[in-house]
Amino acid sequence: MTTALSDAVASELRVHLSDVCAQLGIEPDSARLVKYTMNAVFEAPPFVIRLASGQHAATLAQRVVSVAECLAEAGMPTVRVASGVAPQPIFSGDWVATVWEYVRTVPDEPKPADLAAPLRALHRLDQLDVALPRWSPIEKFRRRLAAAASLPLQEAEELDQWSRTELSLGAAELLRDLHRRCDDAEEDLDRVPWQLEWGVIHGDAHTGNILLPLPGDDAMVRSDPVLCDLDGVCIGPREWDLVPTAHGATRFGRSRADYQGFVDAYGMELTGWAGWPILRDVRELQLVTSTIDALAGRPEVAGELSYRLRSLFHDDFKAIWHRYR
Repeated sequence: MTTALSDAVASELRVHLSDVCAQLGIEPDSARLVKYTMNAVFEAPPFVIRLASGQHAATLAQRVVSVAECLAEAGMPTVRVASGVAPQPIFSGDWVATVWEYVRTVPDEPKPADLAAPLRALHRLDQLDVALPRWSPIEKFRRRLAAAASLPLQEAEELDQWSRTELSLGAAELLRDLHRRCDDAEEDLDRVPWQLEWGVIHGDAHTGNILLPLPGDDAMVRSDPVLCDLDGVCIGPREWDLVPTAHGATRFGRSRADYQGFVDAYGMELTGWAGWPILRDVRELQLVTSTIDALAGRPEVAGELSYRLRSLFHDDFKAIWHRYR
């Protein structure tokens, strides 16, 4: 299932996709939207095109291209920037695109254990030959909240109406509450008793960011998994890359057996560790702030976000969340 979009949003994406495809010399008609949460991801073989907008989109895209090239040079199991496409990123108005090699994948859904080997490989790196930011999740959440607070008038009114209808409070009150939660989480992070050394981390290591490539014709088994979505690569605590699989089992109703498979393959279990409740709360803040400034024309994303926020406000840890589509 692909992301549900309003006609206006879908039309805007198509305009910029067509512009990027023209610059690449390919036809846009066969491009397929895979998902649109923070970025719009299109499959357009032989490429994958990721479109993004916003104040920091260009800077992030430029860094991600450099990071991807360094990871490729280091032989890491990560997606590759498309060869022969230079310079990157590509611009279309106030939107920015990065272009990646298309990876044909097996029909199986990735399992948490598929993340273990790529993460172990990545976690062997202390640094890269490119400047990486230091892990600072709360700063990113605050930027999203600030963007939501400064939306154009029509979008701001839509956000306020949505918040009042779904959450029984105005947008300003909602954003204040989330800012307060960010302040509390930042203080709590200072108390985390880290067990692993800091180094290169992926930053958003969940099963939606792993690809299972089809094997070559002469292969007996499928090719090794590769990590995609490199926007969050930074220097940080390795435990953070283990949080999404644990959170998947505790908040998203994913299989505990599958989570145990990841634990066995990676070699560390988080949910019994003293730092887990803090990192769980930070992960939940990440998942409710990531789309709050870009709900217009995305009804399914807005519906899931309101459900997540209601359970968060009521401390309902039994509520099962679902992935944004």
